Amino acid sequence: MKQEKKQQVLYQAKQWRGRKRVPDPQVPVFIVDDDMSYLYSLGFYLKKDSRCKIYCYSSGEDCIRNLYLNPRVIILDYYLSTDKPGAMDGLDVLKKVKLMKPETKVIMLSGQETLQVATTTLQSGAFTYVIKDVHAPFSIRNIIDILCGGNNWDPDAQGRAI
Repeated sequence: MKQEKKQQVLYQAKQWRGRKRVPDPQVPVFIVDDDMSYLYSLGFYLKKDSRCKIYCYSSGEDCIRNLYLNPRVIILDYYLSTDKPGAMDGLDVLKKVKLMKPETKVIMLSGQETLQVATTTLQSGAFTYVIKDVHAPFSIRNIIDILCGGNNWDPDAQGRAI
């Protein structure tokens, strides 16, 4: 009897989700950046939004190894450190993610304000390109809210993402 009631509650929850956009609980989001202070400060900021389960990685290889967690969004630094032999930069990681998980939205993040860098990332499959400045966390939060069906959109942050 309890099992039937549990299934009925789950069925009703699914029906409710179909009628109204309700954010999924604990949406997996990856942040990949070799700048540890930026990585964890952005992670802390996004974690305040309890709908996101934030995973922080300091290399592209770590990100690729953990794709089995099925992230809905990956925030990826364009200039990842390639000090180690065989290390992947942000563009390499983007291409690999799009091959392995094409449904995953990748937000490219970089301090480069050149049109060529933004165009290259978008042509390689990035969802959008965000310039790494003081407004980047707000822009990223808004993009994640839109992609994950939330309603915490901040109109003051619009237009800061390319």
